[in-house]
Amino acid sequence: MAFLYKSLKTHVLQACVAAAALTLAACNYNSSSNSTTNVQTSGIKKRVLISNQQAGTVTIIDAQKDQVSTKIFSVAGASSMVTASGQTVVMPTNSTNIQVIDNATEQNTVSLALRDQPFDIAISATDGQTAYAAMRNIGEIAVFNTTNGNLFSITGIQTVSRLVEGPNEKTLLAFSDNPVGGNTFYVINTATNIPTPISGPQLDQPFTAVFDTTDTGDNTAFILNCGPECGGTTASVVRVNFSNPAAPVFGTPIPVAAATVGVLSGSNLFVAGSPSAGANGTVQTINTGTGTVSATTTITNGRHLKMVVAGNNRLYIGASGCTATQDTATGLTKACLSIFNTSSGAVVIPEVSSLRQNFDATGIQPISGRTVVYVCLGGALDIFDTTSDREIQLDFPINIVGKAIDVVLIDP
Repeated sequence: MAFLYKSLKTHVLQACVAAAALTLAACNYNSSSNSTTNVQTSGIKKRVLISNQQAGTVTIIDAQKDQVSTKIFSVAGASSMVTASGQTVVMPTNSTNIQVIDNATEQNTVSLALRDQPFDIAISATDGQTAYAAMRNIGEIAVFNTTNGNLFSITGIQTVSRLVEGPNEKTLLAFSDNPVGGNTFYVINTATNIPTPISGPQLDQPFTAVFDTTDTGDNTAFILNCGPECGGTTASVVRVNFSNPAAPVFGTPIPVAAATVGVLSGSNLFVAGSPSAGANGTVQTINTGTGTVSATTTITNGRHLKMVVAGNNRLYIGASGCTATQDTATGLTKACLSIFNTSSGAVVIPEVSSLRQNFDATGIQPISGRTVVYVCLGGALDIFDTTSDREIQLDFPINIVGKAIDVVLIDP
């Protein structure tokens, strides 16, 4: 995406002029950009970044050899990460300082002091030049350039907590905790950065979305209605076209057991969540062509926020706050990760060491060219084989001293 700044001063002036009518306000932030000349890089061909919240670092791992490198970035409270086109944005926990890592030079290039703590981040998928941070407590979205640190804010989205950008970078969707009337989300045209609320009786605690990739204009998405899990009435998925945000076109809601995370694979939309009255979570498959939905398949419970399609027809689903159960025969514990075989319908809930801080599955990353998936599970890094659904036992295990939160692959 071509960023619209001729200069930060010019953009701020333009934003201020439009602020009263369009709820778009420019704000002052502190930022810095570091020189990256004459830098020694790791030389690793297939790199994975691991965020360590407790240690306040991001570490490079050789994903061909499953070995930790000596290359470490200092990022206080490092948690969630997003990466695209050579730029990686690292979100902190309990801090306002967000960091940008240049993948090519392997350096922290931009450091931003936001107006408040970010709760979610997104990045433009094709050029990696624009990133967004949802600042829930002040109802703003920080919009910033990942190469020069220029930024401003989009205001007026109360308790904004989750962001989803279209694959063609034309639309950003924003979702709130306790949305207005329980039936509102926001559409933001990335060319103007003006938020428009979308409301309707077809919405019931809208939680997140999956863009319809057949719409290259980023004007259509499948909205996941959280329903009872978030204090609403009915969980469902509804297709919404917002090419004209003033008059959105709603499809017929498709009832599901629960919906807080989803991913589209071809014509199959996989949706997971935890029915409020159930001890288990569920995953279902919606055929986006016919609108038919499969029966529920039981997975681990908890709040499901991660879902990734991996090789060998595997779907990795991660949750936090699940009911972890110990296997008395093995002494191991079933954690918050579910591996769903989309071909056979079988589900595996891996057992891991019980000596962990928790059993939340917070980061999932398939490794291209291999049949393995890296998973941040309870603060540790586990590597699973998609052919057997079992954890790989390395001769020299990757030992994360601290608390691993997220994992991203930065090389194809």
